[in-house]
Amino acid sequence: MEWEMWEIRHQTRYGCGSWHRAVQQAGTLLDWEMEHRGIDAEERLRLVYARPALEREWADQKRLAALVLWRAAYDADVLVDDVVLGTIRRYYGRILGAQALRDGPVPDAAREIIDGDGPSPELLHQVAIILDKHALVDEATPHRIGPLTTVGYRARDLRSTPGWAEGDWTADLRIARKYLDHAWQKREDGSWRVTAADLQAAARAVPVEPTYDYPAAPVGPDGYRLWLQEAHYLLSVGTALAAVAGTLPRTSDGYIGPLAMVLSGHAGACLQLHDSVVDVEHLWSAEPVQPVDLSYWDLSHVPASLLRRTDEIKVLIQDLRVWLTVLAS
Repeated sequence: MEWEMWEIRHQTRYGCGSWHRAVQQAGTLLDWEMEHRGIDAEERLRLVYARPALEREWADQKRLAALVLWRAAYDADVLVDDVVLGTIRRYYGRILGAQALRDGPVPDAAREIIDGDGPSPELLHQVAIILDKHALVDEATPHRIGPLTTVGYRARDLRSTPGWAEGDWTADLRIARKYLDHAWQKREDGSWRVTAADLQAAARAVPVEPTYDYPAAPVGPDGYRLWLQEAHYLLSVGTALAAVAGTLPRTSDGYIGPLAMVLSGHAGACLQLHDSVVDVEHLWSAEPVQPVDLSYWDLSHVPASLLRRTDEIKVLIQDLRVWLTVLAS
């Protein structure tokens, strides 16, 4: 029954089982580490083509890393995302790691790397090198304010940290601004003849003034506003921009027009926040009572990289508001 309830909690929070969630988060941790070793998606294909066995090795590393997260969550009776990273090292230590993993439940999907004498010392060592870069993150900043880093917090941080494919949100912003500059240039040189449909769409697309009303939470006594409220506003803006872009006709050659490109590019920058918003919203909803100190709550759940990303998107949307207002006038 306890096992079933634990699984139900994962299904309720993430819409998937505990093992699937562990695989997702382990994948984020491993992909980040690989790209920082210069092994991006293109390089992986090249390496696997040269040595096909690598694909199996990487798959085993991912499964073992997922098992470490899964077992740490199961033993602590917490959700996978709520595992404190500093507690996982005993599951992959070179001396006791293999035994610690074998001495408890193992999902069927991970059974193969545990059966017999597995996991091998070599596989444990490879995974230890990768996970240590995440598990020891709090030791690098021992005086940071806030609770210890969890798996979910680390994943949100990485997804908003430029320097690798999944976290390269700065590229999305550059592309959006490029579309805007390109459209304005085409308008100025006459290659884009702004139509009545464009003007109507521009007027409809001007982002409304922010209404930070969801989730319902008053501004803190220090004037602090919950990050979720700002993020939900940006998601609503992204949805609205995408909807307006979808109403614009294509060019005679079948291409998306300049205004649609601008709106779609800015919509994409906003909507990329979706996964992080869902994660943090679940955490907020799980609070038994509304936290009094909103800034501390955000500090504990929203990484600085995600806050910076949100601030940059707010500036992007403000610039778009001005541009559309001028265009529609």
